[in-house]
Formats: sequence, structure tokens, C-alpha cells
Amino acid sequence: MKLGKLNRDLIPHLIIFFSSFGILAAAAILTPASQDFPFLRFWKFPVPFSCTFFELTGLPCAGCGMSRSIVAALHGDIAASLYYHNLGLLVLGYILLQFVFRLGIILFPNKRSGLVKYGKYLNLGLIVILALLGINWVYVLASILN
Repeated sequence: MKLGKLNRDLIPHLIIFFSSFGILAAAAILTPASQDFPFLRFWKFPVPFSCTFFELTGLPCAGCGMSRSIVAALHGDIAASLYYHNLGLLVLGYILLQFVFRLGIILFPNKRSGLVKYGKYLNLGLIVILALLGINWVYVLASILN
């Protein structure tokens, strides 16, 4: 990478790094939902629930509860995380892996070519997670509609 110029190959890694950092930072800052207060909170203020699919159909989307699940998991409440979404821990693990992988790509430019070959496993992991989200969604809808 030349000083003053950003290597174009690095841009996707920076985008994923800052996105995963933002998700992790938000999850760490937010207060988890509880039985007494079902919304996430930023300090004392509730974070409004918004799911367009749910508001239009009355049915949960494939990701409904994922934010609450990730926040609960990051705050150490594994039972609540699994209650809010079955795959929240898996998605949190994937986000952590993306964060660490992209940090390595950014910090170690001389090792970048060796690290990039492992990125295909993260891509495959995303496909697996999306498939599991679809399967889980069908299961949730089937249990609601029966």
C-alpha cells in the first residue's frame, strides 16, 4: 500500500471490519432486554422495536430477536440469547471471526496473501448461516401457524 493512497483491494476488508466492529460495539453498549423491560436500552432510553416484515404480516422474520440475542450473549446471558433467537450465538461467533480476520488483513499487509485464502471459509460459513436461518424460520413459522 502506497502512503497516502488506499489499496483498492483493502476497501472490502475495511468495510467488513468497520461493520463488524460497529455491531460488536453497539451490542456492548446496549443494555439487554429483560422480562421487566422487553426492549434493548441505550442508557435509560428504550431502543424502539422495528421489523417491517412483522409489522406488515404479524409474523416474525428470519432475524426477529437476533439483536436481543446478540446483545444478551455479549453480556454473558446465554440462556436469554438462545431464548430470543436460536442462532444468535452462532451469528455472534461469525461476526467475531469476521472482525478478527479483517483486523489481521489490515494490520499485517505482508501476510495478507496468506490470510486471504482463509476468507473463502468465512464466505462458506455465511452460506451455512443463511441456510440455517431459513430452516429455523420455517420451524418458527410452523410452530406459530399450527
